[in-house]
Amino acid sequence: MNRKRLLFLALVFLPFLASAAETITLTLDDAVRLALDNSINLKKGAIDLAQAEYSASKLWSEIFPGFSLSAGFTFLPATPLITDPGFQYRDNALSYSLSFGLSLQLNPSIYSSMKRIELAYRAQLLSYENASKQLEIQVIKRFLNLVAMNANISYLQGNLDLALQKMNNDRVARANGLLSELAWLNSQLSAETARYNLLTVQNSYKNTLGEFLAILGIADGTNVILNGTIEIAKLNLDPEKLILEHLPKRPDIVAQRQTIERLELGKNITTNNLRSPSLTLSTQWRGSSGAGGLSGTFTDSVSGSLSLNIPIDSWIPGTKQNQNIRTVNAEVEKAKLDLQNTETQAKTQIRSLVSNLNSTWESLEIARLRVSVAERTVDATTIGFRSGTVEFRELEDRRSDLSNARQRLLQEELTYQSLLLDLAAALNVEWKSLIGQLASGISGSQK
Repeated sequence: MNRKRLLFLALVFLPFLASAAETITLTLDDAVRLALDNSINLKKGAIDLAQAEYSASKLWSEIFPGFSLSAGFTFLPATPLITDPGFQYRDNALSYSLSFGLSLQLNPSIYSSMKRIELAYRAQLLSYENASKQLEIQVIKRFLNLVAMNANISYLQGNLDLALQKMNNDRVARANGLLSELAWLNSQLSAETARYNLLTVQNSYKNTLGEFLAILGIADGTNVILNGTIEIAKLNLDPEKLILEHLPKRPDIVAQRQTIERLELGKNITTNNLRSPSLTLSTQWRGSSGAGGLSGTFTDSVSGSLSLNIPIDSWIPGTKQNQNIRTVNAEVEKAKLDLQNTETQAKTQIRSLVSNLNSTWESLEIARLRVSVAERTVDATTIGFRSGTVEFRELEDRRSDLSNARQRLLQEELTYQSLLLDLAAALNVEWKSLIGQLASGISGSQK
């Protein structure tokens, strides 16, 4: 019975154990692809885009005439109820009727309405593409942040290993009476401090990785190996040249121009509706049972009309219609001012990103130099400690300096990579293309 129970439990939990132990390798391209495929917002955007595309492909609906079809049956002909001669149900007064109509209204605003539908599709397409690019940038930033955190964990793990090795050696020395109690306590404190620092970063990494995997649609608990980074190289960029070449292509600039175009089309529609003549064509066919009830002779008739409506109110200053036209004109002017402001902010952002890249590169070089000096200092201090010329406290301080220098270097590298991605987004270019053309290359999934 126990063997059967164990076998049953093994069969039940084996798939879960296999899933928990699954290990996958993620590259930058894999992470971006998974995020784009599993984004709820992008899926909703795709639905809106499909609807806008469908409307843009059916512009003929703006001039499609209106059809109407109706049928009626008089089951209770008119009869007195409480007055003389009283209620009488007259079968011979029953009747039916049929009608079919067609109407068509023509106005110069139809063309602007069609253009506005096309513009709505282009705006939706721009919004969808921009959302995809922004999601890609955010996923890559999270990916690089996790890579940096993982590297920091490796450094801290090395510090802990050294601290534990030193504590084990000191334990033997203390047992043999060759080490003072203060030195032994400092050795234990150093090991526990290294353990605490490592545990803190590991917990942070675990939480950040869990959030990242949720974005990618990967089950929590999956072992993931992140493979890939962005090569760091110095860029010699001319911000004014970048502004001249790429500013008109920025999504916010394009979107604002589309807003102006949409408002101008709306102005044309409003103006034409309120000031231009409109032509209405309508026809109608009617059929009924006539005066003989349901058995009466069927009669029908057809009619048609053509009317021209010429609005007058909007031409009179101060009327409500005239004020509506002035309002739409004012909205167009404000949108043009917003475009100027957007262009100014975009230029400032590009100049700032290029300046920050240059300053971050200088900080990065200094951080690399600090790591190099700190490593040599630790090596020299370790030799002095072993020879008895350097105290343990001095060695711990130098190791702490090296750890801080490495962490600072990781942070500077991550900042530089993030600025590269932000600049690519600000210029509305592919980040691979930007780094591949202006830098030494990108490793991406090949690294």
